[in-house]
Amino acid sequence: MAEKMIEKYNKYWENTHGFLAVAVVLDPRFKLSLIKYYYTKLYGSLGLDMVEEVKSRCCDLLTLYESKIKKKNGGESSSNVMNAPSTYLRGRGTSRSLSDYESFLDQEKRGKTSHAKSELDHYLEEEQLPRCEEFDILAWWKTNGIKYPTLQAIARDVLAVPVSTVASESAFSTSGRVLNERRNRLTSKTLEALMCNQSWLTALGREGKISMIFSSFVFAYMLYDNYCF
Repeated sequence: MAEKMIEKYNKYWENTHGFLAVAVVLDPRFKLSLIKYYYTKLYGSLGLDMVEEVKSRCCDLLTLYESKIKKKNGGESSSNVMNAPSTYLRGRGTSRSLSDYESFLDQEKRGKTSHAKSELDHYLEEEQLPRCEEFDILAWWKTNGIKYPTLQAIARDVLAVPVSTVASESAFSTSGRVLNERRNRLTSKTLEALMCNQSWLTALGREGKISMIFSSFVFAYMLYDNYCF
Protein backbone atom coordinates (compact mmCIF):
# COMPACT_ATOMS: atom_id res chain seq x y z
CA MET A 1 0.00 0.00 0.00
CA ALA A 2 2.85 2.36 0.85
CA GLU A 3 4.40 1.76 -2.58
CA LYS A 4 1.13 2.69 -4.28
CA MET A 5 0.90 5.84 -2.17
CA ILE A 6 4.42 6.99 -3.05
CA GLU A 7 3.79 6.15 -6.71
CA LYS A 8 0.69 8.35 -6.78
CA TYR A 9 2.47 11.10 -4.86
CA ASN A 10 5.35 11.12 -7.35
CA LYS A 11 2.85 11.25 -10.20
CA TYR A 12 1.16 14.38 -8.88
CA TRP A 13 4.40 15.94 -7.69
CA GLU A 14 5.90 15.59 -11.15
CA ASN A 15 2.93 17.42 -12.69
CA THR A 16 2.45 20.16 -10.10
CA HIS A 17 5.77 21.02 -8.47
CA GLY A 18 6.68 23.45 -11.26
CA PHE A 19 3.45 25.39 -10.86
CA LEU A 20 3.81 25.40 -7.06
CA ALA A 21 7.38 26.66 -7.44
CA VAL A 22 6.16 29.61 -9.52
CA ALA A 23 3.74 30.47 -6.71
CA VAL A 24 6.64 30.43 -4.24
CA VAL A 25 8.71 32.71 -6.49
CA LEU A 26 5.83 35.18 -6.51
CA ASP A 27 5.94 35.34 -2.71
CA PRO A 28 8.22 38.33 -1.92
CA ARG A 29 9.19 36.71 1.39
CA PHE A 30 10.85 33.71 -0.31
CA LYS A 31 11.35 34.17 -4.07
CA LEU A 32 13.97 31.72 -5.37
CA SER A 33 15.85 31.24 -2.10
CA LEU A 34 13.34 28.83 -0.56
CA ILE A 35 13.27 26.76 -3.76
CA LYS A 36 17.07 26.61 -3.86
CA TYR A 37 17.20 25.46 -0.26
CA TYR A 38 14.69 22.64 -0.57
CA TYR A 39 15.59 21.52 -4.09
CA THR A 40 19.27 21.13 -3.22
CA LYS A 41 18.27 19.39 -0.01
CA LEU A 42 15.95 16.95 -1.79
CA TYR A 43 17.74 16.43 -5.11
CA GLY A 44 21.37 17.27 -4.37
CA SER A 45 23.35 18.56 -7.34
CA LEU A 46 20.30 18.23 -9.59
CA GLY A 47 18.50 20.78 -7.47
CA LEU A 48 20.33 23.73 -9.01
CA ASP A 49 19.33 22.63 -12.50
CA MET A 50 15.72 22.34 -11.34
CA VAL A 51 15.91 25.86 -9.90
CA GLU A 52 17.02 27.14 -13.31
CA GLU A 53 14.06 25.33 -14.87
CA VAL A 54 11.73 27.13 -12.46
CA LYS A 55 13.31 30.47 -13.34
CA SER A 56 13.01 29.65 -17.04
CA ARG A 57 9.34 28.83 -16.53
CA CYS A 58 8.82 32.18 -14.84
CA CYS A 59 10.53 33.90 -17.79
CA ASP A 60 8.26 32.07 -20.23
CA LEU A 61 5.22 33.19 -18.25
CA LEU A 62 6.53 36.75 -18.26
CA THR A 63 6.96 36.71 -22.04
CA LEU A 64 3.49 35.21 -22.52
CA TYR A 65 1.79 37.80 -20.32
CA GLU A 66 3.75 40.66 -21.87
CA SER A 67 2.44 39.67 -25.29
CA LYS A 68 -1.10 39.51 -23.92
CA ILE A 69 -0.79 42.95 -22.35
CA LYS A 70 0.70 44.31 -25.57
CA LYS A 71 -2.27 43.02 -27.59
CA LYS A 72 -4.66 44.43 -25.04
CA ASN A 73 -3.02 47.85 -25.30
CA GLY A 74 -3.32 47.90 -29.07
CA GLY A 75 0.16 46.57 -29.92
CA GLU A 76 2.09 49.50 -28.48
CA SER A 77 5.37 48.48 -26.90
CA SER A 78 7.79 50.50 -24.81
CA SER A 79 10.37 50.47 -27.59
CA ASN A 80 7.90 52.13 -29.97
CA VAL A 81 7.25 54.87 -27.45
CA MET A 82 10.96 55.42 -26.86
CA ASN A 83 11.65 55.73 -30.58
CA ALA A 84 8.81 58.16 -31.23
CA PRO A 85 10.76 61.43 -30.56
CA SER A 86 13.52 60.42 -32.97
CA THR A 87 11.02 59.70 -35.71
CA TYR A 88 9.35 63.03 -35.02
CA LEU A 89 12.64 64.95 -35.32
CA ARG A 90 13.53 63.26 -38.59
CA GLY A 91 10.14 64.18 -39.99
CA ARG A 92 10.67 67.87 -39.20
CA GLY A 93 13.33 68.33 -41.87
CA THR A 94 16.47 68.29 -39.72
CA SER A 95 19.92 68.39 -41.29
CA ARG A 96 21.64 65.32 -42.65
CA SER A 97 24.11 65.17 -39.76
CA LEU A 98 21.39 65.32 -37.12
CA SER A 99 19.35 62.73 -39.00
CA ASP A 100 22.32 60.33 -38.92
CA TYR A 101 22.78 61.13 -35.25
CA GLU A 102 19.14 60.24 -34.56
CA SER A 103 19.62 56.94 -36.36
CA PHE A 104 22.66 56.29 -34.20
CA LEU A 105 20.62 57.00 -31.05
CA ASP A 106 17.88 54.66 -32.23
CA GLN A 107 20.37 51.83 -32.65
CA GLU A 108 21.79 52.45 -29.18
CA LYS A 109 18.32 52.42 -27.66
CA ARG A 110 17.51 49.12 -29.36
CA GLY A 111 20.72 47.64 -28.01
CA LYS A 112 19.96 48.82 -24.50
CA THR A 113 16.41 47.54 -24.53
CA SER A 114 17.53 44.13 -25.80
CA HIS A 115 19.91 43.82 -22.83
CA ALA A 116 17.63 45.54 -20.33
CA LYS A 117 16.65 43.67 -17.21
CA SER A 118 13.15 42.31 -17.11
CA GLU A 119 10.60 42.79 -14.38
CA LEU A 120 11.51 39.37 -13.06
CA ASP A 121 15.22 40.28 -12.78
CA HIS A 122 14.44 43.46 -10.85
CA TYR A 123 11.98 41.62 -8.63
CA LEU A 124 14.44 38.84 -7.78
CA GLU A 125 17.27 41.29 -7.10
CA GLU A 126 15.27 43.15 -4.46
CA GLU A 127 15.67 42.13 -0.83
CA GLN A 128 13.14 39.66 0.48
CA LEU A 129 10.47 40.89 2.83
CA PRO A 130 10.58 39.80 6.48
CA ARG A 131 8.49 36.70 7.16
CA CYS A 132 5.33 37.24 9.18
CA GLU A 133 2.11 35.23 9.48
CA GLU A 134 -0.13 38.27 8.95
CA PHE A 135 1.38 39.02 5.53
CA ASP A 136 -1.27 39.51 2.81
CA ILE A 137 0.41 38.56 -0.44
CA LEU A 138 -2.54 39.59 -2.63
CA ALA A 139 -2.60 43.04 -1.03
CA TRP A 140 1.17 43.36 -1.60
CA TRP A 141 0.84 42.60 -5.30
CA LYS A 142 -2.09 44.99 -5.55
CA THR A 143 0.01 47.87 -4.20
CA ASN A 144 3.14 46.94 -6.19
CA GLY A 145 1.40 46.57 -9.53
CA ILE A 146 2.81 49.92 -10.71
CA LYS A 147 6.35 48.63 -10.31
CA TYR A 148 5.68 45.11 -11.65
CA PRO A 149 2.55 45.25 -13.86
CA THR A 150 3.24 42.01 -15.74
CA LEU A 151 4.20 40.05 -12.65
CA GLN A 152 1.09 41.40 -10.96
CA ALA A 153 -1.06 39.90 -13.72
CA ILE A 154 0.73 36.55 -13.31
CA ALA A 155 0.31 36.64 -9.53
CA ARG A 156 -3.39 37.44 -9.91
CA ASP A 157 -3.91 34.25 -11.92
CA VAL A 158 -1.47 31.91 -10.16
CA LEU A 159 -2.23 32.82 -6.55
CA ALA A 160 -5.99 32.73 -7.13
CA VAL A 161 -5.96 28.97 -7.83
CA PRO A 162 -7.66 27.23 -4.86
CA VAL A 163 -5.61 24.57 -3.11
CA SER A 164 -7.20 21.15 -2.76
CA THR A 165 -5.99 17.96 -1.09
CA VAL A 166 -8.49 15.88 -3.08
CA ALA A 167 -7.08 13.92 -5.99
CA SER A 168 -8.22 15.19 -9.38
CA GLU A 169 -9.72 11.82 -10.27
CA SER A 170 -11.92 11.94 -7.16
CA ALA A 171 -12.94 15.54 -7.77
CA PHE A 172 -14.00 14.97 -11.39
CA SER A 173 -15.27 11.37 -11.35
CA THR A 174 -18.56 11.84 -9.48
CA SER A 175 -20.48 10.20 -12.32
CA GLY A 176 -18.58 6.99 -11.69
CA ARG A 177 -20.28 6.73 -8.31
CA VAL A 178 -23.73 7.32 -9.84
CA LEU A 179 -23.50 5.01 -12.84
CA ASN A 180 -22.66 1.37 -12.22
CA GLU A 181 -23.24 -2.01 -13.81
CA ARG A 182 -26.80 -2.23 -12.50
CA ARG A 183 -27.72 1.39 -13.21
CA ASN A 184 -26.21 2.20 -16.56
CA ARG A 185 -29.16 3.36 -18.68
CA LEU A 186 -29.77 6.76 -17.15
CA THR A 187 -30.11 9.61 -19.61
CA SER A 188 -27.69 12.51 -19.47
CA LYS A 189 -30.33 14.87 -18.02
CA THR A 190 -31.31 12.38 -15.32
CA LEU A 191 -27.67 11.89 -14.41
CA GLU A 192 -27.20 15.66 -14.25
CA ALA A 193 -30.26 16.04 -12.00
CA LEU A 194 -29.04 13.32 -9.62
CA MET A 195 -25.53 14.78 -9.39
CA CYS A 196 -26.76 18.33 -8.84
CA ASN A 197 -29.26 17.21 -6.23
CA GLN A 198 -26.59 15.24 -4.40
CA SER A 199 -24.39 18.31 -4.27
CA TRP A 200 -27.26 20.52 -3.06
CA LEU A 201 -28.30 18.02 -0.38
CA THR A 202 -24.77 17.79 0.93
CA ALA A 203 -24.49 21.57 1.20
CA LEU A 204 -27.90 21.94 2.83
CA GLY A 205 -27.20 19.13 5.24
CA ARG A 206 -24.08 20.92 6.45
CA GLU A 207 -26.12 24.07 7.05
CA GLY A 208 -28.88 22.16 8.84
CA LYS A 209 -31.69 23.31 6.51
CA ILE A 210 -34.02 20.31 6.82
CA SER A 211 -37.03 21.91 5.11
CA MET A 212 -34.98 22.80 2.06
CA ILE A 213 -33.67 19.23 1.94
CA PHE A 214 -37.26 17.97 1.68
CA SER A 215 -37.95 20.45 -1.13
CA SER A 216 -34.87 19.20 -2.95
CA PHE A 217 -36.14 15.63 -2.69
CA VAL A 218 -39.46 16.71 -4.22
CA PHE A 219 -37.64 18.61 -6.98
CA ALA A 220 -35.42 15.60 -7.71
CA TYR A 221 -38.48 13.32 -7.91
CA MET A 222 -40.16 15.70 -10.35
CA LEU A 223 -37.06 15.76 -12.55
CA TYR A 224 -36.77 12.00 -12.45
CA ASP A 225 -40.47 11.63 -13.25
CA ASN A 226 -40.26 14.00 -16.22
CA TYR A 227 -37.11 12.55 -17.75
CA CYS A 228 -37.57 8.85 -17.10
CA PHE A 229 -41.29 8.22 -17.69
